Amino acid sequence: MTALSVATLSSGKLLIRILAGAVFVVLFLYHINPVGLGDMYWHLNTGRWIWEHGALPDDDPFTYTLSDGIDTRQQLILQSYWLAQLLFYGVYKMFGPWGLIFLKAALFITLYFLVWRSMLRARVEPILGLLAILALPWLLYRFDELRPQVFSFIGVVLVYVNMNCALSKLRAGISHPNALTALPFIMLLWANLHAGFILGWVVILVMLAGSALGHWRGTNGLDFPALRRLFIWCGIALLASLANPLSDTLIVNLGMLSDPFTREIDEFFPLFVYARVYQQPFLFYGVLVIALVSAGVMILRRKNTEPAHAFLFIGFAAAGFSSFRYMIFFVLMALLLVMPHISALLERYQARSRSILFALLFAALSGAGYLTYQHTPWKMDALETSYVPERAADWILDNRPPAPLFNAYEYGGYLGWRLTPEYRMFVDPRCLDYTVHTDYQTARGGHYPAVFEKYGVNSVVFYLFTPLVNSIPEVTLYLLMDQQWDLVYVDRLAVVMVRHDQNTLPYIDKAPLLNYLQRVLEQTLATMPDDTQALVQYGRILLYRGNVNGAQQQFRAALRINPRLGAARRYLEAIATRKQ
Repeated sequence: MTALSVATLSSGKLLIRILAGAVFVVLFLYHINPVGLGDMYWHLNTGRWIWEHGALPDDDPFTYTLSDGIDTRQQLILQSYWLAQLLFYGVYKMFGPWGLIFLKAALFITLYFLVWRSMLRARVEPILGLLAILALPWLLYRFDELRPQVFSFIGVVLVYVNMNCALSKLRAGISHPNALTALPFIMLLWANLHAGFILGWVVILVMLAGSALGHWRGTNGLDFPALRRLFIWCGIALLASLANPLSDTLIVNLGMLSDPFTREIDEFFPLFVYARVYQQPFLFYGVLVIALVSAGVMILRRKNTEPAHAFLFIGFAAAGFSSFRYMIFFVLMALLLVMPHISALLERYQARSRSILFALLFAALSGAGYLTYQHTPWKMDALETSYVPERAADWILDNRPPAPLFNAYEYGGYLGWRLTPEYRMFVDPRCLDYTVHTDYQTARGGHYPAVFEKYGVNSVVFYLFTPLVNSIPEVTLYLLMDQQWDLVYVDRLAVVMVRHDQNTLPYIDKAPLLNYLQRVLEQTLATMPDDTQALVQYGRILLYRGNVNGAQQQFRAALRINPRLGAARRYLEAIATRKQ
């Protein structure tokens, strides 16, 4: 090699290092954003409880509605994330909310770096690999929270990378590769961080089956002693993953797929349905393009594609499209499995494609940099207070309205974190009890008297407008028209109301707030006259104010749009009965 070629190679490596450094710095800053609504708060609360009690909870310490005794699904939620929850609370205790933000960014950068290193080992063109890494945040933004599931993102990649590396070393004659002997420790740690370690089982078992098939066919270069060592260490890894508080998590987690909650929790919606509900077509069509391109490349390179890789691709694709929750695992596996083939196909066009790849990388890096600038927390604060009822929680702690509380589902994790142990919640995002969740939905929809009587509710803390959707919740609106409930607190996010016969706090005149919400509904109907929720709510206000004919018009208009609308029909029937 000439001195010129050596210098060219060195300068090329330096450029790649600089570009990679820029990508990872931008992505680290991209994930430093304020903490808002999400599961993080109940994980923090559980971590604090474990720290203070020196044990795992065997009952729910944060809600008062869970019936005596817990089933296996509830036990899974209460105990399976214990190590991650302790980590989160420990970081918060030492560094506050900023520590949590930086921890989240560090975990996501770890994930990206593992994918990047895996692609480099598979001889993927570095610029192409960086482009693939920059595509991940666009698909991950709905997962951009500090939740234990991020350890499963990392775990899937780590197990796949270690299995690949171990197979390569075994074929090269190395008897005990570090990548193989590390598997038990990875699975042990993963199993105590998040129940998603079951996906590690899938990767290990599929790649073991592929190795056994390759040995039988004489195509993978593994002799019998190497294959035996592979099976022994993988068996130890699978057994190590059972060393967690719930050794039957495998069975329980599979059972959760048929749980009633999977039909209602948005993360379990099929990918197409989820994208349609949140009006994010890119989520579906972007992943669909990845799936079609990946499938096409694997078919084109079928002679170079290992059977185990094909099975992993098909399995993760099926899971990703059937449930949004598993979409990211499919995307990660698609990159790991297919990028080496794409890079191999582009080799013959390397001279022409390199300049295009540089241009695409610069554009992608600029876009990521712009988004990073837009949502960084130093422009606001570490906590996203646009969605969490911070001031309402302060008021409750200072004024102590009578328990039990009925709270908004989305607020349950945050209020539990702020108000425990003084108050326990009605419901929170853990969805521990299906009956309670059904009762919550009934009360939230405005049919609250029977539910409140059943659970003895004395105070209500609810949002004024539904977060993100920005509609008026029926329970808030109808309690304002109920003389049995006093309004004792209101801010731009939340209201607190107390049962009149239990209230010892100064109350606030409801009329101005009700007038304001009526104007909001009038504005909504002026721009969206087919909004059936607004029609029914507006009709309900008109009925409350004695305008029966106006109320009937609103209810009938709602029924013309949706003849199956039960609320409008019931109100019309009640009006007809009253007139008789």
